[in-house]
Amino acid sequence: MSLRTPSRDFPLFQLNTPNSLGSVVVKSNSLLVRRDWRVVPVLLVSAVLAACGGDKTGAASVDSAAVASASVDNDAANATLTLGARDVAPVVSRAVASGVEVTGSLDPAERVEIKAQIAGQLGRVSVERGTAVRRGQVLTAFESGAMRAQVASAEAALAARERDLVAIDTLYKRGAASQQDFVNAGAARDAARAQLAQARETLDRANIISPIGGQVSEKIVSSGEAVQSGARLFTIVNADELELAGHIAAVDAARVRVGLPVRLTLESYPGRTLNGRVDRVDPVADPATRQVTVYIRVDNRRERVVAGLFATGRIQVSASTSNSAAANDKMLAVPVVAVRTEGKEQVVYVVDGTHLRRQVVTVGARDSESGLIEIRSGLTDGAMVLVAPGGSPRDAMPVRIASTGGNPS
Repeated sequence: MSLRTPSRDFPLFQLNTPNSLGSVVVKSNSLLVRRDWRVVPVLLVSAVLAACGGDKTGAASVDSAAVASASVDNDAANATLTLGARDVAPVVSRAVASGVEVTGSLDPAERVEIKAQIAGQLGRVSVERGTAVRRGQVLTAFESGAMRAQVASAEAALAARERDLVAIDTLYKRGAASQQDFVNAGAARDAARAQLAQARETLDRANIISPIGGQVSEKIVSSGEAVQSGARLFTIVNADELELAGHIAAVDAARVRVGLPVRLTLESYPGRTLNGRVDRVDPVADPATRQVTVYIRVDNRRERVVAGLFATGRIQVSASTSNSAAANDKMLAVPVVAVRTEGKEQVVYVVDGTHLRRQVVTVGARDSESGLIEIRSGLTDGAMVLVAPGGSPRDAMPVRIASTGGNPS
């Protein structure tokens, strides 16, 4: 069926009443018809009732509609919720590994920004991004002609001051020079030495060397570029060891110790697990978030994982530092999605025969790998709980579980 927009010259609906009192015409230029086609049936019924003089009949029709609506709402409230086999899960008794979840970026443990210590013009830059470098390797150098000339001048000045000191010393010993002349000659020699040391240090700073072995991750300058003192030139990283700085709740910080093992997974490396360890824990919580930063180190010499990727991990807390049962002990557990937060309570909905039963529970350790959470109180082994994330379950709601083939069980 297709709808065609009526012309302004013709009526949209024309209704002839049984008493031949005339016809009711609803034209397309009506504001209501143009704005909302859904009001047409209402106008049509109203016109019929008005033409027939059926005020009481209209009231009765409205009352009937209200009763029918109330009946539908009542049926919806008592409707049976049909669940599939995947919508429920049993309460199981098994080991739930206790741990503290942590997330963050796996960055190189060693990262150095190299800046210019003097001003001048650079010569040839011998490295590019990704270039492997050794510790002490020259990356580039400033043009050093003027610096070398200053060193040579300082060396000549020092030699002259040393000759003067020898001559004054001889005269002083013979009584031909005063003690003050001898002291002044020694001071002049020392000043010349300091100037030479400064000139040589400036010349040494002309060579830009790598303080660590690793790879060039940033190259900010090019050959022949003039830079000022303090300007950034390169960034060198050593990715043989990676570090993750993660934030955990203060209550979990008391359970975390330096040296605890950590298992990490990366979305960019599906199915691959990295082993790390807790390297250090901040002694002070962040005043804004009240969380504590934990630093985790990962040996990357064999793994060769690209640095800078987002990782999710779990610090494997030992039984002696865990508030829950030991990892090898059996405990009641349900899927994490079965536990719902309603107000200040943690609840699950138990399939109790043909109805749902709302049950307040106390939860414990959460195992992110298996997707289970410990239930310390409120449930019994073997009970069936609702795990379907959608809908709004309620206490005493009728329910039935469909079989695998789709027929009711």
